[in-house]
Amino acid sequence: MSPAIGIYLHVPFCRTKCRYCDFYRVGENAPRQASFLQALHREIDGWSAYHGRAVDSVFFGGGTPSLLTPEQIARVVAHLEERFAVAADAEITAECNPSDLSPERLIAYRAAGLNRLSLGVQSLADRELRLLGRRHDAERARDCVRWAREAGFDNLSFDLMLAIPGQTEASFARTLEGAIALEPDHLSLYLLEVHAQSEMDFLRRERPRLFPGEEAQRRRYLRAADLLTAAGFEHYEISNFCRPGRESRHNLKYWRCDDFLGLGPAAHSCMEGRRFRHLPDLEAYLANPSAVEAMPCDLESERVFLGLRLSEGVLEQDVARAARLEAPEFAAKLRRLAPFLASSDGRLRLTAEGRLVSTPVLADLLAAAPSVAV
Repeated sequence: MSPAIGIYLHVPFCRTKCRYCDFYRVGENAPRQASFLQALHREIDGWSAYHGRAVDSVFFGGGTPSLLTPEQIARVVAHLEERFAVAADAEITAECNPSDLSPERLIAYRAAGLNRLSLGVQSLADRELRLLGRRHDAERARDCVRWAREAGFDNLSFDLMLAIPGQTEASFARTLEGAIALEPDHLSLYLLEVHAQSEMDFLRRERPRLFPGEEAQRRRYLRAADLLTAAGFEHYEISNFCRPGRESRHNLKYWRCDDFLGLGPAAHSCMEGRRFRHLPDLEAYLANPSAVEAMPCDLESERVFLGLRLSEGVLEQDVARAARLEAPEFAAKLRRLAPFLASSDGRLRLTAEGRLVSTPVLADLLAAAPSVAV
């Protein structure tokens, strides 16, 4: 029997654009959303080669999936269940903006089939949220947690950001302590990325002192890891922490290069050793939701590059093979990267310092191999 796959659905609509966002999105538009959903249902029907495959995770990402109504979510989930063997205990997640939620909407989302929420909290400091361009405030985020628990969600994840403009050591500590007090089951801690020509890029040029430097980022990341671990969270991936047994089942498929099918404009897939994607173009998707383009794929190297993000690490022999290095050269490289990589039980893992500079370290480790996706 083939292993269970994950299904990702990209909902590209947003009411407003956050200043830092670089994901594919278009403006909220009710007629366009209706057309998108029609195309999405056509795409689900079109993957007949995979119909009947076991599915143990479904993830509504975006964009802003919480702009979809509970009824729309329910129809998509029901359609997936008709075409695929969706497990009774499948993890079914939606990313949600706190400003879109209410007690009634959350109750309806739970009834629609969602059993896990990923809340875009980002910060519990109102000034920082305004600088990010978020539509909610800290109090609304706290309310959403309470409403979600009351609606029956027993699997909640938060997104928080490091290096937000205006963030201080004290404000970050308050956000982190406040988030821990809300008792999430999972917490993702991301470094703010400033993309060229974005609103955040312009803000950084105009007011560079608002942005924490690299040493401040380092201190906050290490402090967060210590506090979350002390609070009972497992640091299972560079940017992700969870209560025991609450890892993101869906995201683990990405890091382990397991099979997942991506639906919707800009969505990527990895199926049976092939990578392919939809173009980030809503109009093209509406015209032909089955059209995908192949992507370069070296799964051997990608399994190492992505697998080393996980605390479980990767077998040393797999790393050596992916790096295309003979034993003496591989041993010399490991000695040189010793501050950032540790070996035990035949596996390689990033150290705490290695997690801070993972991309250049992993690129160096695999420098002799073909290029891999970052």
